[in-house]
Amino acid sequence: MKKKNFVTLLAVAGLAITIPVLANAVKTQRLDFINIGSPDSEAGHNFQGWGLAEPASSGGNWGQIATETGCGLSTDDVCDKKLKVAYAKNESDHPTIDGRMASFAFTLKNKWGLVTGLKMRVLDGIANDDFVVYVKNKKRGNWEQVYSYVSDPNTNEVWKIHDISFGPKNWFSKPLEVAVMATGDTWPQHATYGQLGIDWIELVGVGK
Repeated sequence: MKKKNFVTLLAVAGLAITIPVLANAVKTQRLDFINIGSPDSEAGHNFQGWGLAEPASSGGNWGQIATETGCGLSTDDVCDKKLKVAYAKNESDHPTIDGRMASFAFTLKNKWGLVTGLKMRVLDGIANDDFVVYVKNKKRGNWEQVYSYVSDPNTNEVWKIHDISFGPKNWFSKPLEVAVMATGDTWPQHATYGQLGIDWIELVGVGK
């Protein structure tokens, strides 16, 4: 092997090592945020396969979201007291995968950086609220599972914040597509309320 090629390989290898180390060394921050149910917040995030804003559409308690005093966010954020379900009542199939799946996308304007994960506030309610989260692999064109959750059958409408880490591997150069799929059995009142309520989604990582 020529010396020039060897040096190039070392440089590439060094970059591959430096990127994740940098991402782990620098404190992660919020890169984007979606307050689900608020049109202004959803705008530009390519929402597909979601139900209507609740509880306005169907009524119900939804973990007391309409009357709760906090929603797991910092004091700088506003709880909009709304949510949407990923597995909506009477919805048509998701255009690429399944009616149980709802998707969204982030397009970031940062000059450089890496996405390291998501935070999601999800209702573990009366239904079987098992779910999985996928991220679109841009090179292969397929969806890759990055997280799964098995709901608590003894839970009676409890909001939970899921911290989903999938490693510093997604550059900002292209939209980051994410999908959430309800995997639990369809419950008897799905036609009225739908299934798998989600309040907000936060994208985290490092960048400038």
